[in-house]
Amino acid sequence: MKNPFRGTWQRALLRPLIYMATNRFLAALALLLLYNRFLASPLALPGSAAVLLALAFALAAWLVYLRMDGAHIPRMKNVRFRRRKDPLRNYTDISDHIDDAPPTADDLEDDERDLISLLSNLFCLAIFAVLSFFL
Repeated sequence: MKNPFRGTWQRALLRPLIYMATNRFLAALALLLLYNRFLASPLALPGSAAVLLALAFALAAWLVYLRMDGAHIPRMKNVRFRRRKDPLRNYTDISDHIDDAPPTADDLEDDERDLISLLSNLFCLAIFAVLSFFL
């Protein structure tokens, strides 16, 4: 089994990692608060929803790890329609792109995106596992 972490991490991946982890954490926290407000029964354990969210993040991290290791879900081939090619226009200079923002998760390669997704899932897993003890 190859090590999926070796040679993939770069300093430029820190910002997309923080953005992805923050978005996932806030979405899960909103789900947790909605569950506690509308669906929680008085007989349920107080931290049960946080435990379920931690398990969901553990499952998501495991699936991303399997994808990084080479396991893929077979899918049907996409039907692609012919599209007219855009003409090649190169009117800009490299000096126009010096102050560009760091890459987002959409701009990254597949292995970098998988690594960021795995680390953000593990981060959210740790936070909700700790929260389940305090709720």
